[in-house]
Amino acid sequence: MLAPLGIPPEQERLYVLLVGRPGSSAAELAERAGIGVGEAVARLDEMAAGGLVVGEEPPPFGDAGPRETGARTYRAASPSVALAPLLVRRRTSLDEAGAAVAALGEQFRSASSRAAGGVVEVVSGPVPIRHRLGQLIGGARREVLIFLAESVIAVERDSVYPMERDALLRGVDFRAMITRSHLEVPGMWDDVREVVGLGMKMRVTPEIPMRLIISDRANAMVPLSLGEEPGHADTVVVHGTGLVAALVLLFEEHWRRARPLPVPGEPPGPGPAGPQPGDLDRQILALLALDVADRTIAAQLDLSLRTVERKIRALMDLASVGSRFQLGAEAVARGWLAR
Repeated sequence: MLAPLGIPPEQERLYVLLVGRPGSSAAELAERAGIGVGEAVARLDEMAAGGLVVGEEPPPFGDAGPRETGARTYRAASPSVALAPLLVRRRTSLDEAGAAVAALGEQFRSASSRAAGGVVEVVSGPVPIRHRLGQLIGGARREVLIFLAESVIAVERDSVYPMERDALLRGVDFRAMITRSHLEVPGMWDDVREVVGLGMKMRVTPEIPMRLIISDRANAMVPLSLGEEPGHADTVVVHGTGLVAALVLLFEEHWRRARPLPVPGEPPGPGPAGPQPGDLDRQILALLALDVADRTIAAQLDLSLRTVERKIRALMDLASVGSRFQLGAEAVARGWLAR
């Protein structure tokens, strides 16, 4: 139990006995520990020197002669006083060892990167990955292509979103692909609407093969493997090689086959346009066009399921249609959803 703190098992046994029986003599402790009295005295003296126990001499009894060996009593020092400093020192040593391992790992990766001609870089851990991602997006001058992962490993969505927003405000051509499963993430629809409003082009694909970001078709970031645990992902950054060109082709092929994200159309201007759906109704139509479940629509728009079902029924009546498929087609035809 206490061996990791550098306390030998024989001393630990005596210390535990004293914690439960303070004031025991060396002879009593020797009997309970199953060792000789002389051995117990020697170990207890070592423990006293180390601050684990405190020895107490028995009171004198006149001229009774020399005290019997093992008559001295002992009590355990408080664990918070005797053991806590040992624990702190051991933790400090482990932290220093961990830092040394991390430094050696970084040195190893750097040397491996140089050996590969500087075209491949391995980045590990949330902070370095977030920093590298910020460099790729922040350094883009013309274009950013991204497969947006449903759950971002190592880098939280809240960290990625400001980077995307800044790039869009700088006029970078930003194209992103998501799956319908993204819209099961709370708050994702609001993020989607905002970045699309800032100019991001977004499409929906049945599945995304990997997490991917490509900056100016010159640098790409991809996961080193497909099965990392959150917060422990390793990522590869590739610079200006044929591999980057291949990743661009992969993105473009998925982009070609993906569905454009339905965008609510602008409400009509003044005039005899007849009854029109409001902004909330148009958002419901956009999510319906993605085949999103009613329950997910309710979660994204902060509505009750009953309210969503009632509004869909009202939209079908407004469009004079009998199915959701017909409602989607009629919504585009009437300009409720942008083409």
